[in-house]
Amino acid sequence: MEELKRNFTDTLEFLPGALIEIDLSRQVVSYMNRMAYFLFGYLPSAVEAGIPLQDIFLNESEYQCARKLAESYALESYENKTPYTRYEKQELHDFWFIKLDGEAFCGGCQGSFILDDTQVPVGVRLYIRDLTEQRKTEKALQDSEEKYRTLVEYSSDLIFLVNKQGIILSLNKAAAQSVGGESEDIQGQDIASIFPERTVKDYKKSLAQVFDSGSSTNYESFQQAGSQTIWINTTLNPVKDDSGEVTAVLGVSRDITERKLAEIKIEESDSLRELLLDVVTHDLKTPAGVIYGLADMAKEYLPDDEIIESIFLSSQRLLGVLENTSVLSRAVFGEQIPKTVLALEKLVLEIGTEFISQLESTGMSLEIQISPEIKVIANPLIGEALKNYISNAIKYARDGKKIIVEAIEGKDSVLIGVKDFGKTIPAEKRSLIFERGSQLSDVNKKGRGLGLAIVKRIATAHNGDVGVEPNQPSGNIFYLNLPK
Repeated sequence: MEELKRNFTDTLEFLPGALIEIDLSRQVVSYMNRMAYFLFGYLPSAVEAGIPLQDIFLNESEYQCARKLAESYALESYENKTPYTRYEKQELHDFWFIKLDGEAFCGGCQGSFILDDTQVPVGVRLYIRDLTEQRKTEKALQDSEEKYRTLVEYSSDLIFLVNKQGIILSLNKAAAQSVGGESEDIQGQDIASIFPERTVKDYKKSLAQVFDSGSSTNYESFQQAGSQTIWINTTLNPVKDDSGEVTAVLGVSRDITERKLAEIKIEESDSLRELLLDVVTHDLKTPAGVIYGLADMAKEYLPDDEIIESIFLSSQRLLGVLENTSVLSRAVFGEQIPKTVLALEKLVLEIGTEFISQLESTGMSLEIQISPEIKVIANPLIGEALKNYISNAIKYARDGKKIIVEAIEGKDSVLIGVKDFGKTIPAEKRSLIFERGSQLSDVNKKGRGLGLAIVKRIATAHNGDVGVEPNQPSGNIFYLNLPK
């Protein structure tokens, strides 16, 4: 018998969890195994003397809860000294305990009663596991789930979960309100009983696509609400189980009516813009053509007259700009423009001839340092960008007396630079001059500062970029970088 008792005691000592025994008559802890000593921090001498039961609980409330739980099982047997007959399995209960050093921890407890020879309860044997970190993790997860549940529930988007048969498994308030009901009333219904036939047809087609492919999909649809058309953008995402099988589809629908109406207004505005441009271009071509024709005739009689030559070249350029008005408009508004292969040197040489008179009158020279082999895939509209660079150099950097146009061919792009040798633009202004309304000089401001802003739009239409860097020893390098 003694050996059996010793083996039992050894078993208790080496249990993986903390074990304590409570003397009911004295209301003290009368035994702790090794793990309990480690967990609570008490010395064997304290246990031998008996640790007041209340001292191991975090507070009076926890102590009273534990006491009431024990009394619910064995109070009658203990008080009346009658045999204990309830041997049902004890559930796991959480209580907050306190260590000797004052640190609190959450203990998951399972208990059993210690009986005397007459089967009357005289003590409690309590098995305790420290669940503090586990409970903190579970609480954090619960809080996180609650937070996201709140976000979903109060989202203005329509959020819903549907199975393969089209049965609504759950939905948020916004989704329920959109069909004039409450979430609990709509859950379990088939979408066919809630939405119009056209909407159901589009949705079930997309639903089947997600279940078959296992991938998300997105589509737009519209429905009539009285006299108003409502546009909806819907994203459907697969919900998969551990084996990767799609078990349901999570849908998020958003009202995009305002965006659609804005797009329609933009389309109407674009059409009006094109019409206006056509009218203006037509009306300008006639007087420009007359000026060009008269200048051409005057050249025959006065071939050496610089003023007539300047009028002729300017009117010729104006007619070219008018011809490109439609393409320029598309570039300015960020639309795609047609492109072709252009010999860069030839294009720049032709541009240079337009500035002969201005260069001579300012005493400046234009050097073109471009290899005949360099070609770019672009719209001839890039010529307008280079003209703007050269025109600005003549206007603002005439003291430098020289303009150089060069091109460097890289692996994937061609970098075109227009160098002047005038006053260097301050670093803080370089990023601003390509914005609408900005001008290179603060002196004698005229116009609306659209030139370089349009150059930037032309570059963007070619998937290129623009900028300005300081030249050495002075001046600036305005560049246009185009993909090959």
